[in-house]
Amino acid sequence: MLGAASPDEWIEVTIKLRRKTALPELEGRPEKSLSYQQLAATYGGTQADINKVARVLREFGLEEVESHPQTRSIKLAGPCCAMEKAFMVKLVRCTHERGNYRGRVGPLHVPNKLEKIVEGVFGLDDRRVTKHRKGDAPRMRALSAALSTTSRPWFFPGEVAEIYRFPPGDGSGQSITLLEFGGGYFPSDLAAFCKAAKVAVPNVIPISVDHAPTDQRDGNESEVMLDIEVVAGVCPKATIPVYFSHFTEKGWIDALDAAVHDRKYQSGVISISWGNAEDNPSAWTGQALQQINELLKEAAMLGITVCVASGDDGSDDQVDDGHAHADFPCSSPYALAVGGTALRRQGQTYDETGWKDGDGLRSSGGSSGGGVSVMFERPKWQKVNIQNVNPGAKNGRVVPDVAANASGHTGYLIVVDGKTVVGGGTSAAAPLWAALITRINENLKGKTVGYITPVLYQASGSSRLGASACREIKKGDNSTAAVGGYFAGPGYSAVTGWGTPVGNKLVEQIKKIV
Repeated sequence: MLGAASPDEWIEVTIKLRRKTALPELEGRPEKSLSYQQLAATYGGTQADINKVARVLREFGLEEVESHPQTRSIKLAGPCCAMEKAFMVKLVRCTHERGNYRGRVGPLHVPNKLEKIVEGVFGLDDRRVTKHRKGDAPRMRALSAALSTTSRPWFFPGEVAEIYRFPPGDGSGQSITLLEFGGGYFPSDLAAFCKAAKVAVPNVIPISVDHAPTDQRDGNESEVMLDIEVVAGVCPKATIPVYFSHFTEKGWIDALDAAVHDRKYQSGVISISWGNAEDNPSAWTGQALQQINELLKEAAMLGITVCVASGDDGSDDQVDDGHAHADFPCSSPYALAVGGTALRRQGQTYDETGWKDGDGLRSSGGSSGGGVSVMFERPKWQKVNIQNVNPGAKNGRVVPDVAANASGHTGYLIVVDGKTVVGGGTSAAAPLWAALITRINENLKGKTVGYITPVLYQASGSSRLGASACREIKKGDNSTAAVGGYFAGPGYSAVTGWGTPVGNKLVEQIKKIV
């Protein structure tokens, strides 16, 4: 701790308010998606509550910046001293290897008049909750041979789509949203990639949330360009809104609010390649887990598929406390959690195993995140026989649900910072699945796949849909924690889920449902 925060430091907070009506339980994929208007009218906030919050907190010296009943949120700003009085906390400056931040001492309180209205306050503490992508070198490898080589371990995204038998399409008329928490978008890199991949340059729209920069070269641009170029290589005619936000809980809430409720682009798919261990006490608070989970549930009700990377550090999930951990937000039951494989050429065929390079930690290679949640109950629809490897721990939601090629050795050609490299990680697998869902949406002619996760666990003939529409991965493990990890094998596993997609089978199964 470096000392008290300056009383004059200007702070902006996002406050989440109660709903008109609580969100219903989702036992599976909704038969009919809600419109934005229906969601707001039934499950949004009220202007009366917003007005009351603004009025009460104005007495403490806070001023309203903006408010949105449909997202039941209000943003207020004011000096640190006013925030401390309003929420009865002490704000301090703290130091950390990932950068100094503002923290709080003691529990957060709201004025008595607002106790039944306010559900969460975000922004008082601005520590980073998203993993800073250190150790990217093993996942981003310089090419050792010319692009024209006929013998190579890496792939263009479109080649992986062909191997996985994606349905025909190029993303025409579709929108795929990406969430980024650092880095930047650089059109020259995308143009160079598209030229190498021999695809059209898609319409990428960088969008700043809370004044976050959209063009940083902070080391995270490799993450951003990987997301964009994997999608571009499979759906070059799609529109790609890219929301840039800050590393904080407030940044997450504000970015998801904007993306899920985006009425302009109305994406059928959102892809997220970022996260942190769900039970990491230095990352997520309980109120953040709840509000993000509810936003993902709203997406499910709107018919939006949210693909989330399962992490790149195996069962340890970069916590390094000896225990196994599941990553969040992929551990939300409303996310499609995407793990990783290593896809290798074998003459005219391909061999695929669970992804684990080096010792499985991203500092030396990386491996597929996966495990059992201790924060979210196992949904009724997820009937799988996977037990938590942590002794006596809760057997909650299991991740991932599916997987795709992620190894840095057999990854995807991308261009970043003017350099042609090979990128990997579940950060590549998630946007690849997002591109697949987008092509399926394109084939559905006006309908969307939506909340596909529980559908994968439903019966389909003599098996379950995930088993019939995915290629099971029988080999590999993600053991990186001292306590151990999980193993791939026949059927479902906590390393690669149901496996990698057989796209033409998946689209036929989906057509029967929608």
